[in-house]
Amino acid sequence: MASLNLAPGDSALGIQDAKRQFSDGRYSACLNACEAMTQVAGTEREAALVLKARALTRIGRPAEAIAALAAELSEFADPLTRLEGDAQLALAEASLNDFPSAEATLAGLNSETLGRAPLVIRSELEYIEALVAWMKGDLTHAEAVLRRSQDQSPLAAGKRVMLHSWVAAKREHYADQVRLMLDGVEIVRRAETPDVGLLAGAARIVCNMAREISRPGLTRSASELYESIAWTEDLAVEHFNAARTLGWALALQGNDNYLESLRLLHRATALSPTPAWKVWGLLDRAAMKRYAGERSSSSADLYEALELIKDVRWGETLDEERTGLLYAAELFAPVDLSEASALLAQFSQISEAFSPRLALRGDRRLDAARAYSTGVVQQALGDNRKARQFFESAYTVYKEIGYRWRAARTALHLYEVTRDAKWHEAAREQIHDYPQSWIASDIREASSGVGDDGWNRLTPRQREVFNALCEGMTAKRIADRLQCSPNTVRNHIHWIYQAFRVESQPALITEARKRKLIS
Repeated sequence: MASLNLAPGDSALGIQDAKRQFSDGRYSACLNACEAMTQVAGTEREAALVLKARALTRIGRPAEAIAALAAELSEFADPLTRLEGDAQLALAEASLNDFPSAEATLAGLNSETLGRAPLVIRSELEYIEALVAWMKGDLTHAEAVLRRSQDQSPLAAGKRVMLHSWVAAKREHYADQVRLMLDGVEIVRRAETPDVGLLAGAARIVCNMAREISRPGLTRSASELYESIAWTEDLAVEHFNAARTLGWALALQGNDNYLESLRLLHRATALSPTPAWKVWGLLDRAAMKRYAGERSSSSADLYEALELIKDVRWGETLDEERTGLLYAAELFAPVDLSEASALLAQFSQISEAFSPRLALRGDRRLDAARAYSTGVVQQALGDNRKARQFFESAYTVYKEIGYRWRAARTALHLYEVTRDAKWHEAAREQIHDYPQSWIASDIREASSGVGDDGWNRLTPRQREVFNALCEGMTAKRIADRLQCSPNTVRNHIHWIYQAFRVESQPALITEARKRKLIS
């Protein structure tokens, strides 16, 4: 191996190259360079081990980071490199939920060496201490550590502001999270060598929040940030999620953005770094096409996602990847109830242990997402009492945290299952900031049915079933026409009969003629 012949001066240059690769978000190249330098002796080898651990932790492989450091850290000749190594070890331990070990590692830092360390090293140690506290949920300690740092260099200051934004997210102050994250981005950009991976992570968050909350100019800011990133293959997870959530943010602004939204969703699917993330990409496309009325194309994406779902080992997936099962259950509910119910049950069987570096861990957004998807399935099953309970739970969370379009969508479902006009009014109020969205159109369409029953109580899919029943079609033929299972159709028929207060297809046809819904 050529790396074995590196002279001390060459290996020093190699460290600088590896650091630049890390800053550029080229983690694979950084790891290869570090691996080469670990074959030589001296302080360069120690620095390479620390950088290797840092890169491994950044890309979600903390166990390997610990393995790279643990055996040799105590033998490091350079005390400052030992400090940096201990800090990276603590971060990797916290990333595996081993907070006692992480805190013990930080507490064991050599105070004398720390006192003599350059400001840049002390600043990084303080940042990691604050990050570990945030991961543990000790927000007060995290903020206290961030406030005491004296390093005002752009990279250090920007990282602190970004971590403050994550503290805001833990407190459900999502507007503050976005403001702080955008501030942090502007500061980091002023660094002589900006951290592209840090900026990519920020783009992922800003694009996601542009989808979730209403703030003037946020979607434009998210789009500009997304386009400014020099994306690399090693940033595929961030790139994938930024593209897909930006697509939805644009879609919420109105139908004029449909083609650009769909383009971003197709790009995201092509970028998907794992089979589980590809499921998300296909589900996004299916949902977007369904809202646009492209039923056949939507079904094709949906069933392609289902085939992929069967091959994924969901118990081994990471973080929010696994919540794709909830998303799939929600989308299958009006199409194939048996599949929807199975997907919901599959999610319930999976451990919901999320990484401590994920903001979703332990907060109410996951609970709301699960309640909403379960409510959709229960509604399709015809159990409106259970559906109402789940929808009310989801609505409470979405309203309180300011996820207005999600609250509006949930309130519309509550109107469908209760026929209580207060929920229609709630939906109208919550969708106020998204007047051109497909949800606003659905709410306006439902407005003619407030206080009424029968036809106006049916969902768009139930109206399709109603028309087919009035043509005299059987449940099996209707299922073939709508590309869904007969069981799903039978559940729709049950709800249609309830809405028209009839008990058979002939009685429904008679009632429809009496109301002049058919000739």
